[in-house]
Formats: sequence, structure tokens, C-alpha cells
Amino acid sequence: MQEIQLFKKFLQIEMERQKAMQELSEILGIDISFSKDEMIKNAQENFSRAISQKISDDFKKALRR
Repeated sequence: MQEIQLFKKFLQIEMERQKAMQELSEILGIDISFSKDEMIKNAQENFSRAISQKISDDFKKALRR
């Protein structure tokens, strides 16, 4: 269940990033925002990195015992 919350956190970050990119797009007059697929892909990649880091950290702690 914690993993779902973690993924939602990364997705929320991407949504906020998308909003900022849309605002910047309006200022610049060109579209530099992300597609929904890119937003989800970015969230998945960040989630995967975070989970991998947690597994690595937990494994290192287990080896020290």
C-alpha cells in the first residue's frame, strides 16, 4: 500500500511540473509541455528509482547485521 502512495506522490510531482511547463509554454508561445504518456513514464521512472534505492538500502542494512 505504501508503494501506491509513493507512486501517487511521483505522479503528483509530474502533474505540477506539467502545469509549470504549460505556463512557460504560454509565455514562450511554443508548446514545451509533456504528453500524458510522458508524464506517466517520468513518474514510473522516478518511482522505480526510489524503489530500487529502498531495496538497496534495506539489503545493505540486512548485511550489516
